[in-house]
Amino acid sequence: ERLNPVLAADPRNEMALRLRVLAYMRLSRLAEARNDLNDLLRLKPDDALLLALRGVTAAGLKQFDQGMVDVNRAIQLDPNNALAYLGRGLIKTGTGKAQDALADYDRSISLNARDPLAFTERGLAYVTLNQVDKALLDFDQALVLNQSNDLAKAWRGIALLLKGRNSEGQVDINAALDKNPNNQAAQLGRGLALLTSGQFDRAVVLFNQIIGKTADDTFARILRARALVALKKPADAMPDLNFVLNLRPGFPDALAVRGIAWSAMLDYGKARDDLDSAIAQKETVESYFARAKVHEALNNPKKATDDFRRATELAPAGVFDVLAQAESKRKIQELSKRLPCGSGHASGDCL
Repeated sequence: ERLNPVLAADPRNEMALRLRVLAYMRLSRLAEARNDLNDLLRLKPDDALLLALRGVTAAGLKQFDQGMVDVNRAIQLDPNNALAYLGRGLIKTGTGKAQDALADYDRSISLNARDPLAFTERGLAYVTLNQVDKALLDFDQALVLNQSNDLAKAWRGIALLLKGRNSEGQVDINAALDKNPNNQAAQLGRGLALLTSGQFDRAVVLFNQIIGKTADDTFARILRARALVALKKPADAMPDLNFVLNLRPGFPDALAVRGIAWSAMLDYGKARDDLDSAIAQKETVESYFARAKVHEALNNPKKATDDFRRATELAPAGVFDVLAQAESKRKIQELSKRLPCGSGHASGDCL
């Protein structure tokens, strides 16, 4: 409010524009921040910091192509621009390239190890890649640098829930919500807690309140799809999963859950295709368990058992893997009774 009349009188006041950009960004009014950045860059077209800021803003607005042009130009002008590398990491993560984003986050942190946002965003990339232990370390570091970083606190809660450490996760999520009931990451964490505790209807209600309101609601859509499948509404889960896969083609987490949904709809061919694609990119306990169930439904006990066995061999990456691994062990025992060794079957079918 103080800056608006100053800029109305002098639209080229560089200091006022810079201050208003920062204010808009803190208020998450990204489109207005971008407009001011456009004005600033008309005044200073080769300002690497301004280019990096506009790239970060573009990432938040999902204008990834324009954002990439800005951050690459900023890096060309200043190869030691930590914010530009952070922005490029955000863009890569936003376009489904979380693995590629890690190198940019690493570079940003090496240039500025005091930036809690860089640790927070790298932690989010690790969550996307199911590397939850690494994510926890980054969220911890972000909170060491800034104890009031509620984004890191909420996501640390989510990471703890994904590890099955429910009581610890709830502490972080509740603390973030007590401070700001509208903290969308913390609301997402509460939805995850409801989902993992079997309160599927309540989880869906909470996810409904979040989806469409965040810059990236991919994780929330996949969780809502899980809840809908658990409620025996797999067809209702498909729009969320298709949305994610249109945004991030080949995203293995979405492919795995869509494979589970196809299986629940008894469309085993499509289920197997999605699960094959998911496993080819990233082996998880849950994906092997889900594909084993498809093989079992198609009356192929040998392939089913192979996948169940593989599911017991992998280290669980999270709570959904833990549940799938327990079921896999139970299914191996069940199938071994159905098709025992020495029963006259060909040796290749012997369990």
